[in-house]
Formats: sequence, C-alpha cells, structure tokens
Amino acid sequence: MRLFVKIFVSFLLVLIFALCSVEYWMISRSFEKALEQEISHELEQFKFIRTVIYMGGENLGKRQMGEGNILLLNSRGEEIFSGFLPEWKEASSGMEQEGSITYTVKEMEEGHILFVAGELPGKKEPQILKTAVDISAVYEERAFLEQQYGYYIYGALFVCGILAAVIAYAFVKPLKRLQRSADKIAMGKYSGRVKETRRDEIGELARSFNQMAEAVEQKVEELELEAVRKEQFMGDFSHEIKTPMTAIIGYADTLYQKELSREETKEAAAYILNEGMRLESLAKKMMRLLSLGKEDFCFEDIPADEFFADIEETMKPFFKNSQQDFFVSCQEGCLYAEWDLMKTLVVNLIDNAKKAESHLISLKGQAGEGGYRITVSDDGRGIPAESLSHIQDAFYMVDKSRSRKLNGAGLGLALCKRIAGLHGTALTFKSREGAGTSVSIWIPERKKEDDRRKAETDT
Repeated sequence: MRLFVKIFVSFLLVLIFALCSVEYWMISRSFEKALEQEISHELEQFKFIRTVIYMGGENLGKRQMGEGNILLLNSRGEEIFSGFLPEWKEASSGMEQEGSITYTVKEMEEGHILFVAGELPGKKEPQILKTAVDISAVYEERAFLEQQYGYYIYGALFVCGILAAVIAYAFVKPLKRLQRSADKIAMGKYSGRVKETRRDEIGELARSFNQMAEAVEQKVEELELEAVRKEQFMGDFSHEIKTPMTAIIGYADTLYQKELSREETKEAAAYILNEGMRLESLAKKMMRLLSLGKEDFCFEDIPADEFFADIEETMKPFFKNSQQDFFVSCQEGCLYAEWDLMKTLVVNLIDNAKKAESHLISLKGQAGEGGYRITVSDDGRGIPAESLSHIQDAFYMVDKSRSRKLNGAGLGLALCKRIAGLHGTALTFKSREGAGTSVSIWIPERKKEDDRRKAETDT
C-alpha cells in the first residue's frame, strides 16, 4: 500500500472513530438526562395521584381520578378503577412490590410507555395503584438526533477527507523529492540534492540525505582521483624504470657489440652501475612504500637522546669524507613512534638535504607540550615556491636530471609523507630558493586511549 493511501486512510479512520465516539456520548448523555427527567416527573405525578386517592376515600369517582392512565387494584387483583388499555394491563402485571414504588419502560405498538406501580398507604385492605405515561417523544428525539448527527458526520468526513488528502500529499511530497534524488544518485548523478525548507523530522531527513549525498559524491571523487593517481603512478613508475633500463641495455649492448678501450669500458660500466643502483633504490623504496599499509607496527615511547644518537651514528659514514657538516642537537623528551619507521623518515630527510648542495645540515629535537618536534635544516639551493605543493607526490622531482644522477627516484618524500600519516601527523616545509630548506614533523604524545589499550594488551 502506498504511503499516501496509508496516511489518508489512517486519518479518516481516526476521524470516524472520534466523531462516532463524540456522537454516541453526546446523544447518550442527552437521552439519559431526558429519560431521567420524564421518570422523575412521572414519579412525582404518581405520588400526587396516590395522595389525591388517599384523601378522596373509597368512593373517588372517574372524574376525580382522571381517565386513560390510572389502574387501581385491590389485594386480590380485582380492578377498583381502570383507565388502562387492555394491553397496558398485561404489560404492567407483576410490577407490584410490597412497600415500594417501582417503574419500568416497555416498548409497545403505541410507543414507549412508562409504568409506575406502588401500594396505597393507610388503607385497611392493601390496594395497588398503577399509572402509565407515553414517553415516546424522548426516544423520537434520540432518533432525530442520531439522524442529524449522521448528516453532520458525513459532511465532516467529506471536508476532512479533502483535508486528509492535502495533508497526506504534503507529507509525501518531500519524500518523493528524496526518492527522485536517490534515483539520480543510483544512476550516477551524485550532485542531486534536496531542498531543506522544513524544520521537522522530514527536514532533518533531508539534511541527513544531503550530507550522505555529499559524502558519497566526495568519496566517489576521491576514488576517481585515486584511480587517476594510480594510473599516473603506474605511468611514472614505468617511465622511471624505462629510463635506467634503456641506459643499461644501451651500454651493455655497446660493450657486447664493440671493442672499447679501457677508459670507454669503465665509463660504460660506470653508467650501468649508476643506473643499476638507481633501479635498486627505486625497487627498495617502492617495496617499502607499498608495504606500509599492510604491516602492524608497534608504537612505543622512545627516549629522544637514544634515537638521535642512533641517527648520528648511522649518518657518520656518509659525512666522513664529505665537505658537508652534520650537526645534531636534541632536548630531553620522548617520541611516541615506531623506531624503524621514524628512523627511515629522518634519514630520508637528511639524504635529501645532502643532495641539495648544502654545506651545513642540522638535525634538531625540541620537546613541547603534547609532543616532540624533529627538524632537519640545510643551507642548500632551496625549493621553488611552485614546487612545494608537489614535492611529496610520488616520482615528483624538482630537478629530474640532477636527481637521476644522484640515484633519486622521487619516492623519498612520498615515503616520508606516508610514515608521517601513520603517526597521525604531517611534514611541514619552509624553503626559499638559494637560502635552504627546513622540514619539521610534530610527533604527538601517547594518548590516554593508547595507554589503556597497551595495558589491556600487557595483561
């Protein structure tokens, strides 16, 4: 059943029940009140007639007692006086109760008749007095009211039926708009939205729907962008492999096909070695980059002095015979990190600083409220402003020819970005051409939730 029909029918059923209940209550109350008044009036009349008969004695005549509604019986049931119709006598038989006044209403051909019966007081021989009165007008009034209320109910149902249809349509209309927008999204048109004009539950539903549609559209855009990035990544990767492989194959073919001098042979071998090392570096960084999302890393509090001492010891061979100076300083504190990942990140940053034609490279650690900051600075050639937003993209190189000469593949900073993301942070770059570059990473301290999980794991 359609929602419109459900709302319409439900509204009418509730309305019919309410109207019928009100009609029944009002007519019943009115009828009961009128009937009580008639009974009360007739009981008063009965008492009055009984007093008149008592005061008039045994020989009270018809003229004094009236006609048509009085029956007087002796103790043997014999009529002393009768103004009853024959059928009334039969209908009123059996009403007599010693010492009390009784009444009953019976439906007869003439209508509804109210009978009252009781003993006459003060008589030597007990006598029974009965009276009758036609109260059909009370029942006719009830029937008339029922008929009139019936007309009113039909009219009210007609008017309210129209209102119910309007109200049902007003409820269903925004849901129809929601359905059309949902159909558009199902067909791939993710820009469909619903007007948020209401402030009730349907308006809240429209807002929730628009938020959902916005999230779906954003997610689809992200997936499409991710697909483009993957396609571009694969193209760049293929290109980066193709370039050294072409050089290696070319020089290897030269060595194979021609007789070269020792110097020419060494030069060709040097090219092959250099391009082979670049391929090895590319393969290692690719494997590391791809494996980051699949490993379960163990984060811990690392003493800053131990970590920086390890970095300094690792980098000593690279600066031993170099004209570049390497300076390390750190404040006391802890790094909440995965040791090997953070070491990879810092070593990559230092390696980039070495390739930037710098003379002085510094590694600094600063403890702060809520975390620890690591900064790698150099006084090299710097990074152009237009390149700062792309340097963390895979295979992006500011100076491709120079990077390839130094076995660069454009994956170092992409790897650093991924590692920073795993630590819930990001790299911050400050650079100016000819004045050097500074790269920093803020490592947040361990959260209470992490402490709780670690405690649960230990137990």
